[in-house]
Amino acid sequence: MPSPRQDDRRPLVCIRPPGWVTPTSGPVLDLVAWVERAERLGFDGAFVGDRMLSEAVSQTGSVVYGASMLDVTVALATMAARTERILLGPLVLVFPYRHPVQLAKTFASLDAASGGRLVVGAGIGWNAREFEVLGLAMDGRGERFEEALSLVRRLWSGEPVSHDGPTWTFTDVQVVPPPVRPGGPPLWLASFSPGQRLDWTDELPPLAQRQLDRVGRLADGWVPLVYSASAKRRLATSTLASAWQLVLDSAERAGRGRQDLDFVFSDWCYVLEGDGAVERCRAALARFFDGSWDDALRTYTIGSREEVLEKVRAHTAGIDRVDAYVLTPLSDDVEQMDLLAELAPQLRAA
Repeated sequence: MPSPRQDDRRPLVCIRPPGWVTPTSGPVLDLVAWVERAERLGFDGAFVGDRMLSEAVSQTGSVVYGASMLDVTVALATMAARTERILLGPLVLVFPYRHPVQLAKTFASLDAASGGRLVVGAGIGWNAREFEVLGLAMDGRGERFEEALSLVRRLWSGEPVSHDGPTWTFTDVQVVPPPVRPGGPPLWLASFSPGQRLDWTDELPPLAQRQLDRVGRLADGWVPLVYSASAKRRLATSTLASAWQLVLDSAERAGRGRQDLDFVFSDWCYVLEGDGAVERCRAALARFFDGSWDDALRTYTIGSREEVLEKVRAHTAGIDRVDAYVLTPLSDDVEQMDLLAELAPQLRAA
């Protein structure tokens, strides 16, 4: 699958709205105005999250986030209708929540509606409560994900597809219209979750290694989660570099190369600028994060413009090349989008 980058020498700089919704406060973010502004400011892409319930819960039962977001497909359709140039996509879409035919149809339609501007960030999911409510087992979701991923790509061909697999069976199913681009949108695969501790210092655990092997075999890009909201810490720079090497090793075993994979650095951040910036950041965090200020500084990228830029560069120091950045401001204040836009030329130059 071709890279979504228009110029292979220049990393994409993308943005994702926080878009938090809580039981006591409705959506305060005007998504249409937000994405139109992002396009005017020169961002290369805009992504939205995929969350169904009013809170996100880990497998141990602890609340990771006490907030939700707008439905991902409704949000993307709205954004596609009001923009012309900017790339759009989910980050990340939980594949196991949906039937692969439904996935193929919905995202082929979104790609057609956007004029071929879709990039699909996908993951196996980690919110135990959402799996429970949907009547789905968390066990085996990795295998179901791989089966669904293969089916979606086949269905995006526009040709009839028959399949007899461990989870789904159907005959002569055709998705029309197919995506604008032959083969469909690029698929970026995620790894790790906000509910994991990410405190690995030596060898990565077997579950993480299986995830990375899957990325190397199947993905057009890798989007690792670099922070843990529940453990209130970040993935070590050296661990991120080691994980990327495992992805590349897996790709090589599958007969693929670096040119087949994009490295995507996704992070949550806040630029402290002007009087009262710390208080504004604290207020934004209080909408969904239950930790202290020190916890927030350990978890997210917070600081002056220079400090944010330096922290991003330091965290990716062990990566051979960053192909795209996806930055999520901790606040939906448009000032944060403006400040991140000012950092974009330096990130592209890096």
